Amino acid sequence: MNYILSMREVNPMNKICINGRLIKDPDLKPLENNNFLCTVFIANDVWFGSNKKTGFFKCQAWGNLGKILSEHSKTGTELFITGRLEQYRYETEKGDTIYDNYIIIEQFDFGAKVHSDEIDEKTKE
Repeated sequence: MNYILSMREVNPMNKICINGRLIKDPDLKPLENNNFLCTVFIANDVWFGSNKKTGFFKCQAWGNLGKILSEHSKTGTELFITGRLEQYRYETEKGDTIYDNYIIIEQFDFGAKVHSDEIDEKTKE
């Protein structure tokens, strides 16, 4: 027996799993109705043999998840993030379309802690 499901019956897959370190302190914005929006930027390293490529990603956490993230992390904190990709599109006054891609954090875990002297050494590189 074959089962065929239409896209209306199944949510299309949109899942991101990524790890990285915060490149600056979290930005927490209190919103109305006791809600919060926390925005962070992470650096994610991918190695190709001895060559490293670093990607930088904007991530957002809403509500209590955002509040917890903001209260317990800072520049250099390693995070393991699970979430979904979102895109915000808008037009400039010149008529150019701008695409703002970011990760909506659905779950996160903390990774290894970095000592402040290691952060200082990394920022010098």
